[in-house]
Parts: sequence; structure tokens; C-alpha cells
Amino acid sequence: MKLNSTLLAAAALAALGLAAGAARADITGSIMLDGKAPEMKEIDMSGVKECAAQHPDPVSEEMVVVDDKGGLKNVIVALKPDDVGALGAIEAPKEAAVLDQKGCQYVPHVLAVMVGQDLMIKNDDPFLHNVHSLAQTNPSFNFGQPNKDQGKKVDPMKAAEQFKVKCDVHPWMGAYIAVFEHPFFAVSGDDGKFTIKGNPPDGDYTVTAWHEKYGNQEGKVTVKDGKGTVDFKFKAEGATGPIDNPGMPRLARNGGGDGGATVKTVSSEKSMTCCGGCTEETKANTKVAATK
Repeated sequence: MKLNSTLLAAAALAALGLAAGAARADITGSIMLDGKAPEMKEIDMSGVKECAAQHPDPVSEEMVVVDDKGGLKNVIVALKPDDVGALGAIEAPKEAAVLDQKGCQYVPHVLAVMVGQDLMIKNDDPFLHNVHSLAQTNPSFNFGQPNKDQGKKVDPMKAAEQFKVKCDVHPWMGAYIAVFEHPFFAVSGDDGKFTIKGNPPDGDYTVTAWHEKYGNQEGKVTVKDGKGTVDFKFKAEGATGPIDNPGMPRLARNGGGDGGATVKTVSSEKSMTCCGGCTEETKANTKVAATK
């Protein structure tokens, strides 16, 4: 009887462990730049002494940020399901997304949020900034923050869209916000790696990856037991150039992760809408690595 109780207890603990593992399941991957990264221009803050005083060393633009191994920062990666409803019951993260102004720069340079998620705008600088969103579908905002501000809440985003935020006081300041209809998205870090947290249903998905200079890529991936791995590679010479138009190409309903046992290369199209309405298409190779 005692042995049976012990076995039952062990089985229960094992089941709990498996459940906890599933809850922690993530879709991971990396973004690499194939080729030499372009040299970023230094930002000239000399005309605004308050800004210049905060940077003893030169500050470069953040359009292309690459580490010594080729990892590409600030790439938005997200699932692109055919039907968002197929992802199950989803709700907006309870933690607010935060866009800060620090040292006369937006931090982070690229921010991803979910429809309905709180969005806070902070000012860590003891002087005036103006926060001006160029959203077309979502509620736009345009206001000044004359001093340090721990956070001003703006109206929640209502639809999938991607748009730029600028500062009308300091013209070099710019950030990008991408809005999704689900929580399965991430932004690549300093080393080009990303983690899409959560536990999407098992299945095949499309994954999108967007970079402000190198455009869009799509890859196919299989999620198994909530886990998946997908890697993208952007070609340095294939840049579409900076995109500053208010109507940024929309990252509509997104999806993707991976979890099979094969490694394959998927040919994908990259398309960007330019300021004047032109369209450029280039082919890119997306490496999809599946892990059990």
C-alpha cells in the first residue's frame, strides 16, 4: 500500500513537471546578417547641448545593429496564423509595453505590442521631448513631455499595424511599433537571438521577420509540444533602404515556431512598400531548423 502511494505520488510529480515544461515552452531562434554590415552614421547632437552632455562617446544610428558574430538586432519576429482564433483563448499581456526617451534616443528602438495591451510613454530626460506617432489605423498620439515622466498611458492599440514614432524636437529620434492580434511575437536582442514566449497549439505555421532596412521574410515551421526553432538570414547587399513613411507595411496576423526533426531551407519573398507607393521584391533564404 505504501509502495503504491509512493508510485502515485511520483507519477503526479512527473505529470506536474511535464505540464510545467509545456507551460514554459518557447519558440526560439536567431537572426543573422549575411555580409558586411553597413557603417552607421554618428548622430550629431552638438546643436542640443542637453543631449550631447549625456553622451561622452559618439552615438550611432540604430538602423543596423550587428554583433561580432553577425547577429542582427531589432528584428520583429512573429507567428502568422491563417486564423488567429485557432491559437485558442488569448488575452493581452497584463504588463504594459514601455517606450522610453533616454539620452535623446527612444528605448527600445523597436517595440512590439498586442492589441489591447497598455502602452506607456516614459521620459528619463530632464528636458522636453515630443512623442509623435504616425499610426494610421490605430489611435495616434502627439504630445510633449517637458520633464522626467515615469509613464503616460496612451490609448490602447485596436488593430494590427506597424508605424513609426518620431520626436518633433529632436529630428534624429525615431522608433518603430508593431501591433499584433496575438501575443506570439518577439524582437531580436543584441546577439540576434529571440524567444517567442507562450505555448501555441502544435501545428504548422508561417513565421514573419521584419527589419527596418532589410524588409520582410517568411519561413515555415512546425510547433511540437509547444516548442520550435526557426532561424532567419538577411543579406546585407539586399537592403531595401530606410523606410520612413507613416504607412509602414502592416505585420498583419502573424504566426510561426518550429519543432520537427529536420533542417530545411525555404525560399521566401521579401516585399516592402516604399514611401512613394513603389514595391520592391527580393528573394531571401530562410533557414528553418526543427528540433524535437
